[in-house]
Amino acid sequence: MKAQELIQRYKSGQRDFTGVNLDYTNLDKINLQGANFTNASFRQANLQKANLQEANLTKANLEDADLRQSNLVKTILHEATLSGASLIQANLQEAVLTKTNLEDTNLTKANLTKSNLIGSNFTLANLQDAITNNAKFKAPVKKKATPQKPSENKAEEPKEVVATKSEKEQENQSEKVVATKSEKEQENQDKKDI
Repeated sequence: MKAQELIQRYKSGQRDFTGVNLDYTNLDKINLQGANFTNASFRQANLQKANLQEANLTKANLEDADLRQSNLVKTILHEATLSGASLIQANLQEAVLTKTNLEDTNLTKANLTKSNLIGSNFTLANLQDAITNNAKFKAPVKKKATPQKPSENKAEEPKEVVATKSEKEQENQSEKVVATKSEKEQENQDKKDI
C-alpha cells in the first residue's frame, strides 16, 4: 500500500489496517491516531513526528523504522519488533510495550512515563536521558502462599463447629420426636386402661 492510499482510506473513516505492508514508505507527520495495525509491517518506514496515539501495533514489524518525535501515547506495541528503530524524543507515555523487541533501539530522550515494558528485550538499546517515571520494566513478584497444616488451618475449624452444632441439633430433634412418640403412646395406653 502506498502512503496516499493509506491517507485516503484513513480520511474516509477506515481504521482497520491489519497486516498491511508499508515497508520503506514515507509517512512523516502522518495522523493515524487510533488505527489498528496488528501484524502490519513498517520496516525502514519514515514515521518522524507521526501521530500514532492509541493505535494498535500488536506484533507489527517496525524494524529500522524512523519514529523520531512521534506521538505513541497509549499505543499498543505488544510483541512488536522495533529492533534498530529510532525513537529519539518519541512520546511513549502509558504505551504498552510488553514482550517487545527493542534490541539496538535508540530511545534517547524518549518519554516512557507510565509505560509497560515488562518482558521486553533491551539488548544494546540506548536509553540515554529517557524519562522512565513509573514505567514498568519487571513484573511484580507474587508471594507464594504457604500451605498450613490441617490442625493449623483456621478455615476448617468453623466448619467442624458448624457440623458439630448441626449434629447436636439433629440429635436433640430426634430425642424430641422420640419423646413425643413415647408421650403419645403413654397417653394411648392410659386411655386403654380407663
